[in-house]
Amino acid sequence: MHTRRIGFTRSHLLFVTKKLKADGGPRNEREMKKKIKEVKLEIDKMKEKMDEMGEMKNENIEELGYSRAQRIRESNHGDSLRVEESDVIGFKEHKRKLVTKLTYTSYQRLDVISIVGTVGSGKTTLATEIYNSSEIKGYFDSRAWVSASENLTDVLQSILEQTDNSTVDKESNPEELVKKLRENLQNKRYLVALDDVRRLDVLKDLRDALPKETNCSRVLLTTSNEEVARIADSPPYQLKPLKGEDAWNLFLKKVRLPDNVQFSDSEKFKLKRKILRRCKGLPLAIAVLGGFLSTKSASYEEWLKVLEHPSWHLEGNKVQFSQVLALSYNDLPFHLRPCLLYFGLFPKGYEIPVRRLQRLWLAEGFVKQSPAMTPEDMVERYMEELLNRQMIQITKRRKDGRAKRCCMRGELHDIILSKVKDIGLFHIHENTSDRETDASSPKLAVRRFAEHVDIKEYPCKESLNIQHLRSYLSFNIQKRDTPAKGVGSFLHQVIRHRGFGLLRVLDLEGVYKPKLPENLGKLYHLRYLGLRWTFLDTLPHSVGKLPYLETLDVKHTYMSSLPKSIWKMKHLRHLYLNEIRLDMSVQKHHHSLTQLQTLWGLFVDKTSPVKSGLNGIINLRKLGLTYHLDSAQELNEWIARLASLQSLRLRSKDRNGQPSKLELKFLSSLENLTDLYLLGNLQKLPERYEFPPRLTVLTLSVSKLEKDPMPILAQLPSLSVLRLLANSSIDKEMQCPSEGFIALRILKLWMLEKLEKWTVEEGTMQNLRDLEIRSCHKLKELPDELLNLSNIQEIILTDMPERFADNVQNQADERKKKIITTRKSPV
Repeated sequence: MHTRRIGFTRSHLLFVTKKLKADGGPRNEREMKKKIKEVKLEIDKMKEKMDEMGEMKNENIEELGYSRAQRIRESNHGDSLRVEESDVIGFKEHKRKLVTKLTYTSYQRLDVISIVGTVGSGKTTLATEIYNSSEIKGYFDSRAWVSASENLTDVLQSILEQTDNSTVDKESNPEELVKKLRENLQNKRYLVALDDVRRLDVLKDLRDALPKETNCSRVLLTTSNEEVARIADSPPYQLKPLKGEDAWNLFLKKVRLPDNVQFSDSEKFKLKRKILRRCKGLPLAIAVLGGFLSTKSASYEEWLKVLEHPSWHLEGNKVQFSQVLALSYNDLPFHLRPCLLYFGLFPKGYEIPVRRLQRLWLAEGFVKQSPAMTPEDMVERYMEELLNRQMIQITKRRKDGRAKRCCMRGELHDIILSKVKDIGLFHIHENTSDRETDASSPKLAVRRFAEHVDIKEYPCKESLNIQHLRSYLSFNIQKRDTPAKGVGSFLHQVIRHRGFGLLRVLDLEGVYKPKLPENLGKLYHLRYLGLRWTFLDTLPHSVGKLPYLETLDVKHTYMSSLPKSIWKMKHLRHLYLNEIRLDMSVQKHHHSLTQLQTLWGLFVDKTSPVKSGLNGIINLRKLGLTYHLDSAQELNEWIARLASLQSLRLRSKDRNGQPSKLELKFLSSLENLTDLYLLGNLQKLPERYEFPPRLTVLTLSVSKLEKDPMPILAQLPSLSVLRLLANSSIDKEMQCPSEGFIALRILKLWMLEKLEKWTVEEGTMQNLRDLEIRSCHKLKELPDELLNLSNIQEIILTDMPERFADNVQNQADERKKKIITTRKSPV
């Protein structure tokens, strides 16, 4: 069995400190050494257990000693990239040809392959589809996706972040980065995808930096520059505009024409001709136009009115792509415009967590009040409207299909950024040259400030008109564990200006240990305080003086507690913690935090009983907690009262942090619960009628179910995603009954160590799309019925015996299906 090595991290040191304090502390040096030795042995056992458990690293990130470099890599690159199915219409043949070129084994040396096309021709869409294809994933040992950059150092750091498990020193010079990159990629078959390359010198320097004598490694680049494309080893792959039928089919996908609407043949002919003429066959222009027309009544007259708009004739026959975007932007309802412009604060190509973006919109006051809907429902509707209009795109979805990360289309980002800079709506601190231009020629008073490079280079002077600052967002993520002192200095300087109390947003997510001012409470109107992944140890006590704070995010920090003043925040709606106990010693607390919608990362034990504080919190939609209790009856009774609950994560652990007995009751009363994650030893699986009626996503980990859970789970009518992780079942056999799992799309079986035989009866799992089997070493064969399913798209085998993988591949070859991806165990 593969064993993963985990270092002695800060999390473990924190554990040592807590353990020593809990034991009353050592009395002398000898006793200290003895206790440290005992604690280290406990940690070794913990790490060994965690290796065996193989839990999802995104769900249990703190126990796995997860590095910041890994987190950044997976947040912004690699497998997070996704392409909507309707975006790849007309690209099937392009994809086949390019995948063949990339996996051609006769040429062993490094080969550069380019895709060239005009703006909006779909280069990025095609490259992303190729990058994420099962053929590419299975062929290359290592992959890296790099968005456009004019700086070689940034490109090298990005590649290293995605291909190397260690952290990357931000202050390394190019020579040091090149040396490390060559060491890391030597003797590996790697793929580097460079998207939207504009400068030839950066590409040449990168090509010189990469190892040449490689085992069929490749560089795939996309560009609109013919000169850049010609640096490739083979003739550039020219991406032509879509032809009539493909263009029309893509348009129909985006416009979502109602079934009851029909056009005559002559009307359809005229519309197709005009759409092709207006969009020049460019997929992005077609998609945006389709999204725009989807907001209009589906009639020939209405569509013709748009297609004949005077703005189309401004450039004669040479219609520019920007006209399509401008037409769509000008048609946006007033309430959506600031939401769209807000994307200009984020770096181009930055994959924004939807959770983060929506909370920011709310804090900025962009969302209208509605008596019929909560602000959270309204902001989701805003997001859906922008998606429908094709102004933004989803880059990653959650297990249940909901949007997880999004970004603005690159061409639109360029236009938006120029707009907001011209009117002085935002200030983007991008490079050191800003020091001269900003101080000498300030425009309007800065309202929203985004830091893309180190803030210490920013000149804090009265002339910069920052006294009316409303938002400060930092994207200056340190690549080395060096505290971001510049952030504290900037805040100290700005807080002295009269009017700084107007600040509504302070978002430092991902900035390493920024120094927060002790007088943080002076930010009276602050709505959003984002400190996720900052690794801070404490919060200023004055945080309790922020009466209007709506979102407090301290997830993935080193905080072990919050100030008692947290209970004074009557408007707090979203609280993200990191297994933190809340002090519930004062009885009046049960009248506090009644507006909470999200409570994630709470730790409950006998020192923080339910009755003292949690009983008054009953409007939750998302709840994630870990508990260590002799009896969970009160906890279960409280959870059963959360009628609005949509997502629940429960983890039961003993005093050593190991999974323990999980008491589970009253779930059937949670009619709105769709996502359920359970970690801990279950006595038995609940009966079908005891599950929430609308359950869509179910994850079980370390459940140690002695009886096969599949016959019961197969009866859940809405179950779309099922993940059985780390000894969730310890039965030797698993049987999926006929006609079961009618809605199941995704199935993951991870580290079921006892599983030997899997039977799938005919007629079950008819909608299964993705299957992953990881580290089920005793499983003898894959049921034939799975490969016969018509909807199956991908089967991923990770850390499975070679013989098993070969047999599955042979089964697939016999059916002429290319759906198998074999991966090594994750490092």
